[in-house]
Amino acid sequence: MGAHRTVVSAQARRRWVVVLAVVAVLGSLPVLAGLRPVRAAEVGLATLRERIAASGRQAHEGYALSSGLLPLPALPDLEQVTALVTGTTELRTWYAAPDRWRVDVVDEAAERDLYQTPDAQYAWDYGQNQLTRIAGAQPVRLPRGADVTPPALGTRLLGLAAADRFTPLPGKRVAGLAAAGLRIVPASADTTVAHVDLWADPGTGLPLQVEVTARGGSRPVFVTRFLEVHLRTPDASVLTPPAPVAGMGFTVTDTSDILGAIDRLGVGGLPERLAGSPREATAVGAAGAYGAGLARFVVVALPGRLGYRTYGRLRAFGQAVTVPQGEAAILSTGLLTVLAVRADRTYLVAGLVQPALLRRVAAELAGGAA
Repeated sequence: MGAHRTVVSAQARRRWVVVLAVVAVLGSLPVLAGLRPVRAAEVGLATLRERIAASGRQAHEGYALSSGLLPLPALPDLEQVTALVTGTTELRTWYAAPDRWRVDVVDEAAERDLYQTPDAQYAWDYGQNQLTRIAGAQPVRLPRGADVTPPALGTRLLGLAAADRFTPLPGKRVAGLAAAGLRIVPASADTTVAHVDLWADPGTGLPLQVEVTARGGSRPVFVTRFLEVHLRTPDASVLTPPAPVAGMGFTVTDTSDILGAIDRLGVGGLPERLAGSPREATAVGAAGAYGAGLARFVVVALPGRLGYRTYGRLRAFGQAVTVPQGEAAILSTGLLTVLAVRADRTYLVAGLVQPALLRRVAAELAGGAA
């Protein structure tokens, strides 16, 4: 009897081993699918570029993560901006058209939603119970979560890199889709970017994953990718901002962030040229962009106390720069370079550019070039 029980138990164990092995294999299929090489639909490099550039018409909704590894300190009144490049950002996005979309930035402490409607933008801060209607054009503004979704960042970098070199990349699976890839290699020696790798849906051109690698690096220092995406038009109700109700804060402004507020203070204009590059025509009085392609940099003139605090923060983490008058400090993260100059006023300068270029900018700003 005991022998019979032993045989039965052994047979049962063998059956369960087989069952567990099958379950393990089935459970590993999604992981293996994500690891194996992917043959995206055959699409030429030029066609892929064209489709990515035109992908602003493609409706979609999804969940994405952006991750930055840049050692940048939180600067006064710019904490949300620095958080985009120093940590992980969760993004929920719903996109119907260029004038109808929504992006939510979600973290443990807060949720901030941005709605674009045909008539205005609406910013909803869940933690503060505050709704803000932003009317009018925003020629210059700070980066925000909506700018680092894969479609927004991918199309932006592609547009900036029109004169750079493009090469094809092997396809890969992103959010369950077989994506086609390309690499952007900057032509300018002034940028800190070694290359940008971009994978997109081959049929629609919608960017699904973007990786930025710095010169001298072997791994990306900034990545944004969809973990889930659907190529469909989101429900209209999801794109409708919350209606103001009793107990909710509600404001209307044409100043979307601190840049607009600074410009209203009239702290002074910027030079028409810096480091040999003209100022872009779209700039406002207190802020402007210079350079071309991925070697583009932005300059902001900061008012009194904010300028003092910003310079002090950057000087604590960066290195001093010798300038004709006043003082300057520079911080290089390997990819993003940030400069603060205190002369007749305080300037904050940032870009994906080599420190040597911003040292030239520092000397010009401190030499009275404004």
